[in-house]
Amino acid sequence: MLSDIWIYKKSAKIFIILLFIAIFALFTQNWQMGLLVFILVAGSFVYIYRQDGKQEKILMKYLDDISEGVTAGTVYAVKNLPIGIAMMDEKRALVWANNVFRSWIGEKAEIGANMQSLIYGAKVSKLWGKTGWFECHAGETFFRVFHKYIQVNDTEEGSTPFMVFYFMDRTDVELLRKSSEESMPVFCMIRIDNISEVTTDMTDVEKSNILSQVNELILKEFSQVDGFIKQYTASDYVACISHKSLNDMMHENFEILDKVRSIHTVNRIPVTLSIGVVQMDEPFIKQAEEAQMALDLALARGGDQAIVKIGQNVKAFGGKVPTSVSSTRVRVRVVAQALKEIIESADHVLVMGHAHEDFDALGSAVGVCHLARASGISANVVLSPQEDTSRKMIDAIRESKELEGLLIDENTAKGMITDKTVLIIVDTHIPAMVAAPQLLEKVKRKVIIDHHRRSASIIDDPLLTYMEPSASSASELVTELIQYYGEEEELYEIEGSCLYAGIVVDTKSFSVQTSVRTFDAASFLRRSGANTMMVREMFRVDMNAILNRSRVLSNLKIIDEYMVFAECPKDIEDSQIMAGQLSDYLVAVEQIKCSFVFYHTEKGLCLSARSDGSINVQIVMESLGGGGHLTVAGAQFGKDGTIEEIENKIIKQVRKQVEEE
Repeated sequence: MLSDIWIYKKSAKIFIILLFIAIFALFTQNWQMGLLVFILVAGSFVYIYRQDGKQEKILMKYLDDISEGVTAGTVYAVKNLPIGIAMMDEKRALVWANNVFRSWIGEKAEIGANMQSLIYGAKVSKLWGKTGWFECHAGETFFRVFHKYIQVNDTEEGSTPFMVFYFMDRTDVELLRKSSEESMPVFCMIRIDNISEVTTDMTDVEKSNILSQVNELILKEFSQVDGFIKQYTASDYVACISHKSLNDMMHENFEILDKVRSIHTVNRIPVTLSIGVVQMDEPFIKQAEEAQMALDLALARGGDQAIVKIGQNVKAFGGKVPTSVSSTRVRVRVVAQALKEIIESADHVLVMGHAHEDFDALGSAVGVCHLARASGISANVVLSPQEDTSRKMIDAIRESKELEGLLIDENTAKGMITDKTVLIIVDTHIPAMVAAPQLLEKVKRKVIIDHHRRSASIIDDPLLTYMEPSASSASELVTELIQYYGEEEELYEIEGSCLYAGIVVDTKSFSVQTSVRTFDAASFLRRSGANTMMVREMFRVDMNAILNRSRVLSNLKIIDEYMVFAECPKDIEDSQIMAGQLSDYLVAVEQIKCSFVFYHTEKGLCLSARSDGSINVQIVMESLGGGGHLTVAGAQFGKDGTIEEIENKIIKQVRKQVEEE
């Protein structure tokens, strides 16, 4: 390096050699003069050499000072620059960290601490041996972290591997991003869903007063969350709120539903709202369409609830009271005529319910076949392979001469399909729960008749959807359709009895989920020849069932004095029937608000849930992938999860509802 600075040293040897040659030449001519010149040159050379030595020492000291400064600056930078640096060994343990990293992480950043326990949002174990970056956080501080795999040669045996992490504080950026997300708009569609029922028999003044109270409350609630809301009909509103306001409303379980319901009315019928909300990164026109679809879903589930669609996920809030029953039957008449047109355009009608058909699914299917017969169209009921639940009704149908050949399996039904075939699904609308899933995929023309509240999953592209959550059963809906179908074909005794049994099983002998229309339907069936003795025979149990019931009841588990759990052993036959009967029996016990009975089928673990009305078991079951009604619901788990895990989830959901009350 010195040779680069002192350039003359590069050619010093050449000059010295040339100088001595010149002196030697002079010495040969005049030795006295040559000697004198030699002495002068030698003295000058010694002087210059000493001066060069002094300059080299000064320069080396200067360079040493610079080097020490750079080293000190580097050490200071590594320890104190606003970048956290940490090193991790192959055991995922912290081996070194600078002061900045320690100040961000706190006391936990000790040598030997597990790196995964210090940061959250990333799997440190998956980063070993790789170079790249990720984002994470520690407490309320957010980081972007660059990581690099290095090997240090520090032993004779070889090198030691490490991972180096460089932490950059992005908290300000993250807070700005979060603030931006929270301020993004969310579309809401709101409807007073029972305005006609509430204002029935009211004077104009009373109607005006009640609508004014509801309107004032709705406008006030949305104004408090800095939202925009506009009323465009007497019962419909459109609103726009922020993501943050939506999260607050979800955290409060849409308290506006309870506030509107608490408004006093002259006829004691509570006012209820249905709300559809969508949160998604789509153009505004798409968000408005999705919000309307969410509102339609809330209405199809019986109203008095909010449906929030976040991306592809759907969440339901509310629905704590039974669905109000419409006093008018205009819709029944319209649906009956539409169904008649569809049936008469078909060359054959196939009807099926859900897998493990109960009396309601099978009874309503038989009733639909009566409609087809009234129109002169051939029809069959497609059964699932699991016939244990409704064995007695199946046997009664097969023994009947009038309905000979009515029941078929899925394979037989496949051979009957044409382009004009109509498939009518009763007592369910969820594709995964139908009796014949392959048949559902093959038939293009489909109709849905169901009394359950609509779930997020529904059969695609039906020609007609008739869903009435206020009805007690699918058999009640079909019975009403028969009355308005427009044909005078009389019911066979077996047809009326199957429909009557369907109503009996879902209403628990007319004790729950009943309305005036339920008794009207039952009265029509009795007039049409329904045999109550035949129905009673279908519900009779043998002594083994009584003994098995005792086994289950002897192993009950009571939680919080109002929840009860039980399990039907795997060796019990007709376990689905027994689970339903036991859950009905248990919820009738004093102080018990809800009951949950597990049972086993060839498809895996299932659950039957019941409530006295104070707990919404439909919401509980929906959180587990099932569905149903306010007081009657169920779920199928297959091979997923254990009873203990499912019980813990149910307990959490039920306690949440109780706390909200």
